[in-house]
Amino acid sequence: MMDVDKVAKRYVIIGTVVVAVLTIVGVLLSLLRPEWNMNVPILVSVGFSVVFLTSFAFLWRWIMKSNRESQTTLYSVVSGLRMVLALFTLFVCFLVVGRDAMLPYVLVFMVYYIVMIAYHTVYFSKITTRQ
Repeated sequence: MMDVDKVAKRYVIIGTVVVAVLTIVGVLLSLLRPEWNMNVPILVSVGFSVVFLTSFAFLWRWIMKSNRESQTTLYSVVSGLRMVLALFTLFVCFLVVGRDAMLPYVLVFMVYYIVMIAYHTVYFSKITTRQ
């Protein structure tokens, strides 16, 4: 039997480290190439990643404690919800900065998005196989 609280806490801690590493790489690239102007896209991506990471950890912990049979449904719902919220976030960025300034937002956001999906998949596939 696994300790659900410990698994959720570990998910958030490792995910935060992943986001921090991505952020450091992005800031270093931004310092090397200031014309790319990636500071605000990095902030948007970090905000989305951290909010989604912690929200999912709390939701997963709650589902695992209250209704463990809904775990598969949770993964499916979260996958769709993540995509819809990502599109909404990029749409808001589009409304704020305009079409001509969207390329850095989309590129930086997609790096964070894909890395966090990979992290989520690897982490929970290992957790699920250990049960």
